[in-house]
Amino acid sequence: MPQVPYGVRSCLYTGISHNIAFLTKQAETILQSGQGTWKSYDTKLHHEVKEAIGWYQQHAVKELFHVEEDLRAFEQLLTKVYQKKESAP
Repeated sequence: MPQVPYGVRSCLYTGISHNIAFLTKQAETILQSGQGTWKSYDTKLHHEVKEAIGWYQQHAVKELFHVEEDLRAFEQLLTKVYQKKESAP
């Protein structure tokens, strides 16, 4: 497989990071406000981020420790969002 150009890797990495930050902010807002719900498009974006990370790991050969750490932190928040939804009256 040909090497993935730096610009492509950089943009993909940046996009992944920005999407995780966006999803994290969405989850924090829901938890802090006590209002709002997790939307289907947020779930879709979450799956797209995980897919992009998987592709990046296979093809870009770069350490993704920080991105994976951010994703884990986001997924912990998301678990709280779902728990809050289940406990709501």
